[in-house]
Amino acid sequence: MKRISAFLSFAVLFCAPAFSQGPEEAIREDRARTGGLTYLYNYKSEPVMTPAPEGYKPFYISHFGRHGARYCTWEYDSLYTWLSTAGKAGMLTPYGEAFSKRYEAFYDKVKNCEGDLTAIGVDQLRTIATRMFWRFPEVFEGKTHVDARSTDIHRVIMSMWSFLSALKDLDPDISVFADASLRYSSWLNPLDVSNPNGIKGRPRYNAKAEADRYAYFYDTVDAEGIMSRFVISPGSMNEYMKTDALDFIRTLHTLATASKCLDEDRDFFDGIFTSEEDFLIWKTASARIFILLGNYEGSDNLSVDYSAFTLEQIIDKADKDIASGQTPLRLRFGHDSGLYPLLLFMNVNGYGRSSAYLEESLSIAPSYIVPMGSSVQFVFYRNPAGNILLKLLLNEREAALPFKAVEGPYYDWNDFKQYYLPTIAASKKKISREKALFEREEAAISTDNLDILKKTDWGWHRLQGSEVEAGHASVAVFGSLQDISLVRFPMDRHRVSVHESAGPSAGTTSALAAGTKAIAAINGSYFSRDRYPVTLIKDEGWIPESVHMVGNTRNSNGLFRIRKRNGRTVDILRISDSLSCMQAVKNWYEAMVSGPVLLEDGKRVNYVANTNYVKEGDVPVDVKFYRHFYSRRHPRTALGYTSDGWIYFIVADGRFPGQADGMSMREIQTLCEALGLYEAINLDGGGSSTLWTREGGVMNHPCDNKTFDHAGERIVPNIIIVE
Repeated sequence: MKRISAFLSFAVLFCAPAFSQGPEEAIREDRARTGGLTYLYNYKSEPVMTPAPEGYKPFYISHFGRHGARYCTWEYDSLYTWLSTAGKAGMLTPYGEAFSKRYEAFYDKVKNCEGDLTAIGVDQLRTIATRMFWRFPEVFEGKTHVDARSTDIHRVIMSMWSFLSALKDLDPDISVFADASLRYSSWLNPLDVSNPNGIKGRPRYNAKAEADRYAYFYDTVDAEGIMSRFVISPGSMNEYMKTDALDFIRTLHTLATASKCLDEDRDFFDGIFTSEEDFLIWKTASARIFILLGNYEGSDNLSVDYSAFTLEQIIDKADKDIASGQTPLRLRFGHDSGLYPLLLFMNVNGYGRSSAYLEESLSIAPSYIVPMGSSVQFVFYRNPAGNILLKLLLNEREAALPFKAVEGPYYDWNDFKQYYLPTIAASKKKISREKALFEREEAAISTDNLDILKKTDWGWHRLQGSEVEAGHASVAVFGSLQDISLVRFPMDRHRVSVHESAGPSAGTTSALAAGTKAIAAINGSYFSRDRYPVTLIKDEGWIPESVHMVGNTRNSNGLFRIRKRNGRTVDILRISDSLSCMQAVKNWYEAMVSGPVLLEDGKRVNYVANTNYVKEGDVPVDVKFYRHFYSRRHPRTALGYTSDGWIYFIVADGRFPGQADGMSMREIQTLCEALGLYEAINLDGGGSSTLWTREGGVMNHPCDNKTFDHAGERIVPNIIIVE
């Protein structure tokens, strides 16, 4: 860059760091801190910096930053759905009705902005970049090369772009290498499922910690009092609103506090909570973060240990950059889930202490230490003798490290490495040990689970006047309780067929089946809100005009097809695109696209989060979709057949904790293996999952009415029947 003036144009305002205050005092000073992770800190102010020791000048900066202020994500839709559901049920109070009506207008403005960076977020990153440029002019002398990496999430990419564009505006001579990719997840987003060092399938924390979280919320917050302002009969809101007080209040509080990050309607939620309620809800939200990302004793959480990979990368790159002198600025852009555990791992400002008490956690590592746009800057200084010191800035304020400083907030770089490298090695060893232990246990459990299901007495009984058999069992398996309903029949003695009835003529599985000669029926494939199929359906030789698309390869990668009218020759195969699908259904009488395919030639298909670390034979799936659809437990519907010609209809109920927990995709695959299936395919699950017989009615417990009975069927546009 051109020679920079040493005089700064920013007004200097000193603010006492919040880490020296207790949470009540800090929030009394700035109530906006109750936003926790959505807190919009005063990024316009510039605290006083302690002068460097004599002879030392800054020459290198290594940075890890969170994205800037953003819109909320799933919260907008959830609140809209809950209010609409309660409104249709006539369960909103007058206050709730008025709020719901106002929220509809607000929702129309924000519903398509979920997760987007706001203009305030852009300004945050540009301001931070500009201040870095003027604060440390020596780093930017000459032709400066900047290396910048981000996760693949759009708001993070836009944050990186905002930061870099500000630097380029200040100095057009700056050269930049920038990239965004999942392949950096091991150190940039280590808690993401795409991290190759992660322990796939291991819960973030144990059931005790989850129970503690719920208990702390209801002990701290007057949930019924808050909910009574919005709904009639808060105690039964699960029945008509399909959520609980904890989720509703937490979601509403997140939206209220995050509204300060918006470019307009920033006061929309003002007054929704009293200051006391605001503080108490924050306490429970901050405790949740401590459980999820922090050092909550007895939780079996490894989140903080995973930061070893982040700090190791920071140290490694710093040593290489210092040695080469070619990259004086290295930038990383990620999420709160990467930055909060890193601060605790390094024990910055004493945040790294552990506790078995959630109340105490509020004073150890309150959630507002990682607000929107937060960052850590490792600023390196060197003297003419080549000695190197480091200063850590948290949210642009000087921070303390847990070992002796050389002077003020300045630490010797060699001391830094000597302190942290053994800790890094210990945490990596711990993760490796836990991974090996978990995988051994999972292998043993997998074998045990398979054996349990193979030995299960399904109570098979033949349905009157047929060779169709029905069975049911409640099974303790996968560390859960599973309620499973089955129908099976020999395909050479019975006809299987697809029945389509979309749009206005759609109906429940039982209603559609009752209008046919079906002995038994199961719900079919995926559909839109207006109850039209979103996957290909071929019914009696023709493809209805109501079909919108062939399928979504994230989950609809399979085809169930029936050769002839007699319905006694079937097949399940994987498809990759529309062309292969249309070719596959040609000359077949009926077909249905669904998925994913569960078993192929007697072996399970292995689905993994979409990363660059996919082994041969693995099927990559979008990371977010994998987390929601594949790894979480849901009610599941599946269909398959054995090598000796028996077809199985399968439903595993879910969303009834302690009665029917639901299955992940791997768990439904294990059930299919235990039943001896040769090919199997997943069908639409969730509230659609229904298995019906003419003799006994609905066999399972559909969950759309949130009640563990047989009455909660969802209206669907297609079913598969056996005659």
